[in-house]
Amino acid sequence: AGILAVTGDAAPDAPEGTELTYLHGVALAPGEDLPDDLDVVLVPAGTWAVFHSSGPHPDALQRVWAATATDWFPSNPWRLRPGPSIVRYLELTEDVATCELWLPVEQA
Repeated sequence: AGILAVTGDAAPDAPEGTELTYLHGVALAPGEDLPDDLDVVLVPAGTWAVFHSSGPHPDALQRVWAATATDWFPSNPWRLRPGPSIVRYLELTEDVATCELWLPVEQA
């Protein structure tokens, strides 16, 4: 499933620089055991826009994230909805990453 980087508790229209919660984790199947010293963050079901990124890290991911705001959202009938933004790292070396950016969306 890969390592997950999760940002939460920021409103979809929060300005850049707004403080937010940033967590690292992994996805678990329902009922899967969790060590006592770790916490669970429940992510409700919903619609997600998923964007692929591969290249120098973090530059490639930052470009994809910026393109969602400048290109994808303005040309599609979707908007961000409340919920965490998730980066799923599929492959990661010292300076190159292949990942997916998952953004919670709803019809605009």
